[in-house]
Amino acid sequence: MVCKINCYGDAATPVPLPGGTGEGVPANSQQACRDICMATKGCEAIVYGNNRCYGKKDVRTSKCQIPEGWVTEMITAPFGTCTLMGDPHILSFDNPNGHHGALLQLVAGDYWLLKNTALQIQARFGYSSRFPSAASSVGVAVGGDLIQGHKLQVLYTGPAKGHEGFKAFWDGSEILQGFPSTYTSGDSILKASLKNMNPQDFHPQARHTIGGTSGDLPSYLFELIPDIRIYLLIGEETVNIVITIRRPDGSVDGYCGNFNCVWEDDRIQDLQARGVAGKITSGSLFEGTPPSPPSSMTPSGGTPGDINNCNPDLLSEAQAACDFPEEAIKDSCVYDVCTAGGVEGVAQMDVVAGALGMEASRHFEVFGMKLPALFGASLPAQVQWGFAVLLVALASTGAVLGWKTKRAGARGGFGFVQVAAEDEDVDEDEEALLPAGEYDAVDC
Repeated sequence: MVCKINCYGDAATPVPLPGGTGEGVPANSQQACRDICMATKGCEAIVYGNNRCYGKKDVRTSKCQIPEGWVTEMITAPFGTCTLMGDPHILSFDNPNGHHGALLQLVAGDYWLLKNTALQIQARFGYSSRFPSAASSVGVAVGGDLIQGHKLQVLYTGPAKGHEGFKAFWDGSEILQGFPSTYTSGDSILKASLKNMNPQDFHPQARHTIGGTSGDLPSYLFELIPDIRIYLLIGEETVNIVITIRRPDGSVDGYCGNFNCVWEDDRIQDLQARGVAGKITSGSLFEGTPPSPPSSMTPSGGTPGDINNCNPDLLSEAQAACDFPEEAIKDSCVYDVCTAGGVEGVAQMDVVAGALGMEASRHFEVFGMKLPALFGASLPAQVQWGFAVLLVALASTGAVLGWKTKRAGARGGFGFVQVAAEDEDVDEDEEALLPAGEYDAVDC
């Protein structure tokens, strides 16, 4: 699998190639680079550009960047992330940061997230008091030979709200019955926990709709062998879900996409053509669990509000408040404002959380922060990385070119963290030093 991305920093672990020290080696073609990697123990992928070859392993495509002239080729399967948030807006493995819209499924039922011969993941969508006519994620179930035939099920059963209304099952037996609690299966295939966690440790938008703007919140975390991690942020009756896996062998399909590094073939019409867009009518992994509350499976409140039937004044207010560059984040925010009937309450929280999440994703990643887009794509990312480390060192003495991080109150009156020049009047030439989106997180 070849992707037009550059996986450096915490997107992948460097593997020194013969003749190099992790800084890359000369290679006159991608094939030559591939051959070097395949002859090197532990090398799982290559990053190639400008006749330089870099060895990598443990590639996480959701953290890669998109500069011109660089490709990452996977020799073995990479890690990918699929996120379900809100009602539900689904960011697939090939569009993990929402640059190309999001998939929506507003009808309650059980649906395929990942359909594979060895691994199956399904979601249950249901209605809630906040969104009585537009379904949200209310559960997730996992099964298959890859996890030794075990079955994990998590879902809202009610009537209590919050974590007390959710139940988790491993092979039909309830686990994690207290708060906080942990569980490890007898064969160590599953390690699970129910406790307060920071949603943004798992995805910048994991707080969407139900997660506020800061602090640790009640959450589930399931880690399954091999290389499967599922995080759930628990709302009153719904959950946000972040799935991170190493791509399994064979074909992959469902609402999380086909994980082929091409976002264009994961649109709803593509899923319909491949037969994975509709409700699961037989073989649901949720069989044997307590039923979801009747209100969760039956819509009320009439037609859900969206951009097609939203009040024009409210739509204008939503578009002004939801001014994010990422298409999926903006669309989901507008949808939530229209559905909620205003920017107050859940929709306002959505706007604030979205702004915080997008700004957090723009910061450079040195020890957990992202690399700023300071340079043209002609410079190797690894050179940019070194320069970023230098900037961090300078920052510790307060001398980073007069830049500072401050809290501003733009965009609909909601505060969010942004980087600004010491002088408030930044001219166009200075702004050009930070080309928006040139090094945004990848769609693969």
